[in-house]
Formats: sequence, structure tokens, C-alpha cells
Amino acid sequence: MAEVSGKKLPNNDPASADVTKTIDCHLCDNVTATAYCPSCKMHLCDKCEGHHKKLPTTRAHKLLKGLNMPPVPSIQLSDDDYQENCPDHQKEEIKFFCTKHENLCCVACTVVKHQSCKFDYIPDVSGGFASGEEYKKMISRIEDIERLVAKCQAYITNCKTAVDSLSKDTIEIFRSFKAEIITYLNKREAELLAEIKQRRDEDDAALQNLLAQTQTITTDISEVKTKLTALEGNPDRLFISVKRSHGLVARLQSAVEEIQQKTGYRMYELRKDGNMEAVLYSATGLATLEDIPGNAFKQY
Repeated sequence: MAEVSGKKLPNNDPASADVTKTIDCHLCDNVTATAYCPSCKMHLCDKCEGHHKKLPTTRAHKLLKGLNMPPVPSIQLSDDDYQENCPDHQKEEIKFFCTKHENLCCVACTVVKHQSCKFDYIPDVSGGFASGEEYKKMISRIEDIERLVAKCQAYITNCKTAVDSLSKDTIEIFRSFKAEIITYLNKREAELLAEIKQRRDEDDAALQNLLAQTQTITTDISEVKTKLTALEGNPDRLFISVKRSHGLVARLQSAVEEIQQKTGYRMYELRKDGNMEAVLYSATGLATLEDIPGNAFKQY
């Protein structure tokens, strides 16, 4: 994980800080840090530590806890740490925005690829960007996704509970019916319970997969928001980061909407076989599990 602009770097000299004072999270404001990552040079609170352990790029990092954490840093990032280099011309700093192609450009880009284009000089247009409409809309979209993710997670959790409840209710009905036709019930019980369990397991597995996807989106969108919020004090980098984040945010929004469309579970009920004589000789006697017509897949 990269260092966040505008935040202090850690100072590993124990004599330079008062160990009786709490250390704030490097990414959150006024939240006490509970761990320190030497690889990323960051103090982390409980929430950020959780994200840190999940991300593929940082989950192998060894964290320091308690008194093993270094003291509060005493130096700030220099102006050089704010520089964003062009991906096509690694030694050139991004300083322009091509309004025609909506590309971030360096001086070399303006000569090689965008000779006839109109450019905005980023230092001239980025002032006050944090209070501008584009940034506000980006934050609003992120917050909308956060709310949608939370809604999906809540409904998925409810669906999981309902799937389990439906399974238990169906089994209860089945076992009540069992008392009426006990002679044949022992044969069909195992078959019906297996089918119920299969449906429950399939629906639960599908819902668990959707829930895992929402958790991944939650982590990704939290990282985007944290990065953008941390860059509010540096308009140049904020401008660049927002431009770069549009595609990712759009993909995350599409992913959430796709999860929303997939979330639900199958409805079924136990239907009793009223012909008791036929039950004794039927391969599918006693009862069968059937989807409810018109409501075979319950969804919000």
C-alpha cells in the first residue's frame, strides 16, 4: 500500500515521541491506531487493519502491535512526494489535461500525441477542485454505492435467514406428515431431507458468494474514498486521482447493480400426497418439493 499524501511519515526513533500519547490512524482522522505496517510505513486503526489483511498486495505484510509500534512521525511529505509521473513517459510529470480526449498528459504527450489538442494546465484548473461539482459528484457516487452495498448486504443476510427458516419450516411440515403415514415415511424421509438440504445448500452457497462479492466491493470502494479524501489537501493529485477513478467506480457500480439483480432465493413448499394407498407403492410418494408458481425465485 502506498503512502498517503499529506500524512506524516513514521519516525522509528523511540526517543523522539511520548509513548504515553495515543497514535492516530494514518488513514482516518481522530481514530486511534492499533497496528503499524513497516512495509507501508503506516499506522492503522482496527478497521483499516482489517482491510490491510484482506488486500492481495498487503495481506502478507507483518504488522506491529501495541508497544512494538513506532512513535508518532515528526516529518511531513515533501513536494516531490506529490509528483505524478506520466505512464507513457516515466520521467515526465503530469501537468496537463487534454479536454478533447480527456487524457492526463505530460509535456512530451502534448508534443507527441496531442499536437492539435486543447489543454488545461492542471495547476491552473485544480485550485478549489475539492469543492467543485466533479469531486462532489464523485464522492456522492461513492456514497451511493456504499449505501447500495449496505442495502444488498442487509437483504442478502435476510435472505440467508429466510432460506434457513424455509428449510426448517418445510422439514417440520414433513415430519408432522410423517406421523400420519409412519410405515412408508422412513423410506421417503431421507430422500426428501436430502433434496431440501441440497436446495438450501445451493441457495446458501449462491448467497454467500454474492455476499463475498459485496465485501470485496466494500473494500475497493473504501480504498478509493480513503485515497480521495486523503488527497483533498493536494488539488493536483486529487484532480488526477478522480480522473483515474472514474472507470473503477463505474465498474464497481455495475458490479453492485449486477449483484442486486442476482440476489434472491428459490421459494418452495411441501405438498402432501393425499392418496395413502398410492404412497405405499409410489417411487415418489409421501410428498415432493415443488417451486411455487409465480414466486419461484423470491427477490426484492
